[in-house]
Amino acid sequence: MTVKEVLALAAEHLGRADLLKELEALPENTAPKGELASLVRCYNLVENELAIDYLPLKAEEVLEAEGHMVAWSSFSYAPAGVRSVKRMGGETAFEPRKEGLYLPAVASGRVRVRYCYSPEPKGIDGEGELGGRVTARLVSFGVAREFCLSRGMFEEAKLWDSRFLDAVRAVGVPRRALSVRPRRWV
Repeated sequence: MTVKEVLALAAEHLGRADLLKELEALPENTAPKGELASLVRCYNLVENELAIDYLPLKAEEVLEAEGHMVAWSSFSYAPAGVRSVKRMGGETAFEPRKEGLYLPAVASGRVRVRYCYSPEPKGIDGEGELGGRVTARLVSFGVAREFCLSRGMFEEAKLWDSRFLDAVRAVGVPRRALSVRPRRWV
């Protein structure tokens, strides 16, 4: 799913044929202006919201601890929440601090850190980081909502918000096999 595909769907949802034409006419590797730039900003807001609030992006890295601390700058992505820290196969205590991840039991050495992260902001030619069951349609509902909010169209934003949240709930619901419970006679 590319950013351009999502923006095209959002422009269709909003009934903005002018934005759709402008998007199709935009040459590659060109920075958008005006309302298209606003749509790209809305895309980045929605992708970040999905990754932080609903469907976290997860990463696992082996990092070097020095002086009971792993600096935030040593992470490949911007951490949004640390899930676990392991040393020699066992979990160890950690505490997020302003300067980095504090490890009271580890003075120095390698640790394996599992964490959730925020996606990097994308340009119009970017590729979305959310995959799997997250579709371009779902993200386009959120983009339409954010665009309407930024333009002061609150009733339309309310409509797109409900569609967006319904689609997010549908993605987050695990699909299980249906079964009938056995009858018990008293």
